Amino acid sequence: MKEEEIVIDIQELKKSFGDNEVLKGMNLQLHRKENLVILGKSGTGKSVLIKCIVKLIEPDEGRLRVLDQEVKDLEADEELNKLRRRVGFLFQGGALYDSMSVRENLRFPLERLSDKPSRDEMEDRVYEALRSVGLEKAIDKMPAELSGGMKKRIALARTLILKPAIVLYDEPTTGLDPATSKEISQLILEMQQEYDISSIIITHDMACARITSNKMKVIRNGVFKYKGTYDELREKNDPWLRDFFE
Repeated sequence: MKEEEIVIDIQELKKSFGDNEVLKGMNLQLHRKENLVILGKSGTGKSVLIKCIVKLIEPDEGRLRVLDQEVKDLEADEELNKLRRRVGFLFQGGALYDSMSVRENLRFPLERLSDKPSRDEMEDRVYEALRSVGLEKAIDKMPAELSGGMKKRIALARTLILKPAIVLYDEPTTGLDPATSKEISQLILEMQQEYDISSIIITHDMACARITSNKMKVIRNGVFKYKGTYDELREKNDPWLRDFFE
């Protein structure tokens, strides 16, 4: 793979819900080993966009290629599941199973694989994923015993256990105190560097955006209105955009 390789290519993507036109012609390219932060006010379609990427939502129009596959052409469950194994999705709430221990939560995606690893290999991968987020000692805890920051780390470990090429983060620091938010942001950066992961990060947390982003794009009125680095966008003389940085 070349470093400049495009792993997600979105052209003129549109999605409406009834009369509500949410995505009005989105264009986006994510390159290998790049962290792209997406900003936008509430209800502007950020989560809709990343759900389209893994076909949790079907777009109305446009081109959407992920890892050299045209997503709209993936009709069979087997084809779609193969793609989803390579695209991790970190949901806003973490989405851990409350009735399962940390070990069981991490084993769950491995158990569902058609070519699932041996029991010993599963254990190795569980420990490796927990090591990467610094929570090996939490392996037998239940979600109710974990802090908000620990739950985010465990959810990230569960995403990493399938060794994805891409991770989609939906508000990864929501509900966390500033110190824990910084820890999670630093962890996202470490995952990019250690595993060569390409990421799209949706966030309202500008400290997270500053720490994690290589590039940023900002949604306004259903399209990407602004793009650049954190510093480039912060310096733009636009009152609407400046509100994000104040």
